[in-house]
Amino acid sequence: MSEQELRLSKRMVELGLCSRREADAFIEQGRVRVDGQLVQQLGSRVRPEQRIELDKPRMTLGELSISLLLHRATAESLPLSTLITPDTRAARDGSEVVFNPRHLKPLQQAGALEPGCHGLVALTLDKKLARKLADAEQEYLIQLEAAPAAEELKQRLQQLKLPGKAPRGLKVSRQSDRQLRLVLTAVQPGQLAAICQGLGLQPLALRCIRIGKLGMGDLPAAQWRYLLPMESF
Repeated sequence: MSEQELRLSKRMVELGLCSRREADAFIEQGRVRVDGQLVQQLGSRVRPEQRIELDKPRMTLGELSISLLLHRATAESLPLSTLITPDTRAARDGSEVVFNPRHLKPLQQAGALEPGCHGLVALTLDKKLARKLADAEQEYLIQLEAAPAAEELKQRLQQLKLPGKAPRGLKVSRQSDRQLRLVLTAVQPGQLAAICQGLGLQPLALRCIRIGKLGMGDLPAAQWRYLLPMESF
């Protein structure tokens, strides 16, 4: 390593392109080019004579917040690193964000994460959105061999007893003779399975279709996309 080489982020600050915190964020987002070549590795070093450019339009740290939506298919399993890859990114992703494996280290995640679940999964690196996601209402469809009648389901809900804190905002309704709809706020690990067991249900499938204000939309199974700036949980 040459003594003249500097950390790319430090050199960006020296050139007045951005602050140090912004520099690291811009590098991770694939917004930095050195001599015309995209550089996305934090800690990269450059020589003083090399040309450093920021892709336009310039983005603020707030606009660089990273959140993802994944349509987890029935047969797939975690970890997320096996499901969210450049190859499984939805063709209609209009975010223009450059994928980075560091995006898979979320502050908060929610949705179809439990064993036996499929459907919508959300994760975020944004501190403000992480709080919203942790407290978001989630909607699930429960597939059954035979769904309880509406009156029987009402009685089971009234008699439901679960260990620990009572579930927040729990609503369960009959959708058809083989399907129930379950809505719950701030879902905790293992809570869905405990509710189903407490209601005497044996789900054939448990599918998350909505997290907060965001639904599945036209996101294909086994694909994912970045959230757009106007979207929020």
